[in-house]
Amino acid sequence: MLKAIASSPFLLRLTFGVLALFLILALFFGDGLAELLAKFTLTILGYFGGYYLFLGFASVVVLIMLAVLPTGKIKLGSGPPEFSWWSWLAMLYSTGMGGGLILRAVQEPVYFFQDPPRAADVDAKTFALEYTFFHWGLTPWAFYGLMALVVSFNLYIKKGSSLSSESLLGRGRHRLWAGIIDLFILLCTLFGVVAGVGLGSRQLMEAIRYWTGWDFLPAQVIIPLFFICFLATLSAFLGVRKGIRLISNLNMAGASLLMVFAWTLGSFWEIIESLGLGLFTYLGDFVSLSLNLGKAQVGDQFLKDWTYFYWAFWLSWAPFTGVFIARISKGRTIRELVSGALLIPALGTFLWFSVFGTRSFGLIEAGQVSPEAFSSIYSSILIFFSHFSFSPISNLVVTVLVATFLITSIDSAIFVLSIFSDQGKAEPNSRIRVFWGVSIFIFTAILIWVGKEGLLESVSNLLILFALPFSLIFILLIGQFIRYQINSTLR
Repeated sequence: MLKAIASSPFLLRLTFGVLALFLILALFFGDGLAELLAKFTLTILGYFGGYYLFLGFASVVVLIMLAVLPTGKIKLGSGPPEFSWWSWLAMLYSTGMGGGLILRAVQEPVYFFQDPPRAADVDAKTFALEYTFFHWGLTPWAFYGLMALVVSFNLYIKKGSSLSSESLLGRGRHRLWAGIIDLFILLCTLFGVVAGVGLGSRQLMEAIRYWTGWDFLPAQVIIPLFFICFLATLSAFLGVRKGIRLISNLNMAGASLLMVFAWTLGSFWEIIESLGLGLFTYLGDFVSLSLNLGKAQVGDQFLKDWTYFYWAFWLSWAPFTGVFIARISKGRTIRELVSGALLIPALGTFLWFSVFGTRSFGLIEAGQVSPEAFSSIYSSILIFFSHFSFSPISNLVVTVLVATFLITSIDSAIFVLSIFSDQGKAEPNSRIRVFWGVSIFIFTAILIWVGKEGLLESVSNLLILFALPFSLIFILLIGQFIRYQINSTLR
């Protein structure tokens, strides 16, 4: 039994047993399951929210210190980097949160502009950007970056595999616990990508509705989902260099063009001013925001609805994103990894929200659009561009980006799931990649068909529940990495 649980075939069977159980419960007890998971989620966030805040703040501090200290010079693997800076950033951005930036580009800044979480001590627009920066800035990328660093070190310095169980326990030791850890992280990754695919598919349907005017039943989301999963599976089958890298480069180029176009729709310097003020305020309040102290203190309900939820969600995605970032980071130093997985993506995110947030505020203040028009994460960016010239072209780019960002989220998840299923190999078997592509489509399609949006929300809540035990694994991994560095220095 101990030997079997650590083997990939057994892990796959156990994983699909858990998925089958979830689907059976969803089919026969859908409402009860959704209600139970929602209650558990609120309870977990209520009791452990402060713990998540501290963990997020500590992750940023630790990652920056590792880059600044002499450890920053350590090279993760021999030889030159496998990918150029552009391709490397494009892939980690597409994997980490590219699709989410399309969803929230307009909706979240406008929400905080209209409903600030506390009394603002700065201009309302700056205040809205500050909170958007907080939720999408340094902290989520620190979770990803630390996980990527730990996996990279084990993979390229210690010559191990991508499996977190091996990083934590060593190769071939404590096989029962290793199997449990690998199963847990595999489920985290699978449920995480299913939740992301569900959101992205809905936005894609909204884009199709914008072009055609057709009304769709929720179950008809399965139609575009099939084509997206097919292309994602093909991309993962072709591999990182021939598939994932090319689509990620397309994402980066398209998103950059879209942002530059939105920038040109008004004053150039207005965006620079918004970015500068928002960034200055965010960095100045970073400690108090991160720990909910002093003037930055907000109510418990806001934290549960927003910050706690975000932190748990980002943390639950860290196994997936961290392993993929590690896979593409061979040949870079720790300092380069921190720059590419923390500072540069955060700055790009700040600029993105500054452009779309500032332009949206301008439309609202001019009375051209009501704030309620931007309330949906699925359609807000489409409505935004419809108020400017060349809207058919810009919204076509939005539609393509929704699809391609969704593809890169799925293909990188397929690749990571395949790594987990093929004993941590950096280049997993192609047939395993196809297997996971088909499995993601089938599982997501069943959830949409049986439970519409309710089950997808249940999956998101389940992911939040997974974040708590994973956070303990996360802390142990980081602690072991730091201890290894200290011992190496003393020797």
